[in-house]
Amino acid sequence: MSRQLKYDQAKLAILNVIAQDHLKPGDRLPSIRQLLTRIPCSMITLRKSLELLENEDMLTRCIGKGTFLRKTVVPTARNGKVLFINVNRKNELSYPPAGSREYMQFFFNQSGLDFQYLQVECFSDEVLKASEHALGIMLYGWLSENFIRSIRALQLPMVIVGNSRRFQGIPQVELDILSSSELVAERLIRKGAKSLFLLNSNPEYYMHDDIHTGIEKTVRKHSSIIFQAADLCGENQPEQLRKLIDRFGHYDAWIFEIGNYYTYLGTCRAFSLSPHPLIGIIGDPGSDKIKCPSRGLFISSPNTVITFFRQSMFEITCEQLKGRIISNTAINSIQIKPEIDD
Repeated sequence: MSRQLKYDQAKLAILNVIAQDHLKPGDRLPSIRQLLTRIPCSMITLRKSLELLENEDMLTRCIGKGTFLRKTVVPTARNGKVLFINVNRKNELSYPPAGSREYMQFFFNQSGLDFQYLQVECFSDEVLKASEHALGIMLYGWLSENFIRSIRALQLPMVIVGNSRRFQGIPQVELDILSSSELVAERLIRKGAKSLFLLNSNPEYYMHDDIHTGIEKTVRKHSSIIFQAADLCGENQPEQLRKLIDRFGHYDAWIFEIGNYYTYLGTCRAFSLSPHPLIGIIGDPGSDKIKCPSRGLFISSPNTVITFFRQSMFEITCEQLKGRIISNTAINSIQIKPEIDD
């Protein structure tokens, strides 16, 4: 970590102490020894950061009396930024759930940090330029080994938000899709289903294997359960789906990855078909919101089994990265556990 980055982090931590203690212009700051008990840095770094704040006319230091606040610290004061990088594949755009960007912007602004959203296909000069003055990075989307190798060279605190390939050494906050799949399959079997059909996504989709594995794991616990799966990908998906409905429509229950569920409903409307009477949905139908989604969104059947996540992976990631930047606390990998609604 560069010396400048350490000073920037310590400056932000000092301003955070000022805000926490509700200090006003003219108030004296805690002593250096007191600050060191609240800010994880060396005395040299702390003294340098106080000097930088004095040069910015935020503080004034009086020999023998202490350090005093000169200006009000307000949330609009920016002291570095957090960079959110959304990596897409060529001609295939993805976005965080609705409201997530606004939440992250507000969260970091309230913490005295700027927030920048960047959408790219590969590591480039654009990423290098955006990373200037960044104190931490959030990674999202289609992350590749090449991209991760390049982004590591920046030597900044970073965390992967969302389900992705796992990269050693980079903490990750993700949804526990494996457990979600097990919950859905188990609940459908308890409802009397003896045959399950899974409509999964492209095998390259990061959740694909966890969804399939979770259902298989549950099926093995029960005798005489039939399980089949197909991947929906490429072009002419409604035609693909129509053929699958003809072939597997007699199965007791259909299970969907959340994106394919909406494609299925559209296909049923297009061909004037009645949706299956027993359905399971895996993923995050609530678009990563705190509470269970409205049942009104799922009109296909009164017997629709849905998993949801009461915690938001974006909120957790923001808290973790803020702690790393301000207090130098470790970022932990976290799997958010699912709950079920039926």
